[in-house]
Amino acid sequence: MFDFIKKYALKKHLAANAVERDRQIVSLRSAKSIGMICEITDEDSYKDVFAVFSKLQTIGKVQMVGYIDEKAVPFYCLEQLAADYFCRKNLNWYGKPDMVQIDDFINTEFDILIDFTKTYLAPIHYILTLTRASFVVGGNPSNKEYYDLQIEGEELSNKKLLENVYVYTQKLKGE
Repeated sequence: MFDFIKKYALKKHLAANAVERDRQIVSLRSAKSIGMICEITDEDSYKDVFAVFSKLQTIGKVQMVGYIDEKAVPFYCLEQLAADYFCRKNLNWYGKPDMVQIDDFINTEFDILIDFTKTYLAPIHYILTLTRASFVVGGNPSNKEYYDLQIEGEELSNKKLLENVYVYTQKLKGE
């Protein structure tokens, strides 16, 4: 019962604060600013995500937000200027992230925002609903309503998703 109330409160908050985005197709190659959302489940997933983050840094200005579905951020998640991590203790009672860094991330007008999550997570749902990014891409079926381009495939790794985003955004843009 309490979960139903939490989801209802989050839904009402998001409906009241919905953002009208200026949507436009942007290729990964021509993007000047890139946002990245991910979920960290263990140290191996952190290393995988960080490898993708490092690769994106060669393309353009990248900012990453990682969610850890635990009570505290693990020691191996190293905070950086362009990488922030948050956990359950950074959420209010209905799942809204209460961090200035997350608010800044949401309000940044990225050329492209890539969602690397694999499951439904209320805080990621919150970020995707309120983002001001021009082009939102991802491969998570539970978040498909927020995507401008959904990449589908069986168990897409983060690296494979990034490769597909690169290929398909170039094709859509005609480059």
